[in-house]
Amino acid sequence: MAKKKTGTKSKRSTPKKKEFDTSEYSDKLFAWLSEGYEVSDLTALIKTGSKTKLKNAFKDHEGKIARLRELEVQLNELDVDDENERFLEIKSFLKDLSKIEEIETYLESFKDHSRINELKAELASLNINGFEKEAKEIINKLSDPEDLDEIEADIKALRKRIKERFFESAFEMELSPEEKKEIGVVPMAPVAETIFFIHRDGTLLSVKSKIPPEKLSKKLLSRMVMAIREQMSKAFNEGEHVHKLTYEGHSIILEDSNHVYAAVVINGDEKPIMYKIILKALQIMEKKYASEFNNWSGDRKKLTELEKYSTAIFQAFDKLN
Repeated sequence: MAKKKTGTKSKRSTPKKKEFDTSEYSDKLFAWLSEGYEVSDLTALIKTGSKTKLKNAFKDHEGKIARLRELEVQLNELDVDDENERFLEIKSFLKDLSKIEEIETYLESFKDHSRINELKAELASLNINGFEKEAKEIINKLSDPEDLDEIEADIKALRKRIKERFFESAFEMELSPEEKKEIGVVPMAPVAETIFFIHRDGTLLSVKSKIPPEKLSKKLLSRMVMAIREQMSKAFNEGEHVHKLTYEGHSIILEDSNHVYAAVVINGDEKPIMYKIILKALQIMEKKYASEFNNWSGDRKKLTELEKYSTAIFQAFDKLN
């Protein structure tokens, strides 16, 4: 019988663990160092060979360096004297990742300071006669600002009120003492409901109504505009001056100027003073937009704030009661 072969069993060799390749990170580190960024903490990590820690650390640094580059662009856009010590100090932090928050704080404070100056300049440009109390309140807010958006809204609201007061004053100045007196004594005047401004070429410039939107019939308004255009066009062609139009039970009084005519829907009987009020408003409008009307292209967007003229007529009519 043949003997079984005996011998020692050969052991399999265990493969060596693959070393972590840090060359990619070394290249990035060298690039950042050459640009002057502070990355000394990464050098120690590369030596440890911890893949996870190294990957996370480099990702974090990439984000911070990208942020520093963005901040550098913002700093360069600031209108600051190049010899300003604090500005120079902040610029010297642009390679230090630990200074990002300080740089951001500086930028925010600079932007707020610039905006405060802009708001102060805007307030100073307003004619605050009669509005000194409101202006003082805004000035106090600007001395220790908490919410610049709120202050900006306050200035915007004040500007609007000043414009409205100015327009109302200008309208009243256009009326003679006799007309003002007449406005104050006319009893039981009719109420103006809707006001149309229409260019002589037929372009509808503005519509403003006291009737609530949910009760206002757009179809009726559209038909009114067509009727008014037809009536005024016929009158212009025939050289006539039409003062009144009745449409579907509604009384409409009409007045015209060089380029524009107004149609006012009223509830009640018209009074002679009403035509004077409308004409005065149209005359002021003609002065305001003389350039636009003389070079009329049909673009009504150039005629801003037309609603103020409607408001002036409404207010004057209200005084008739």
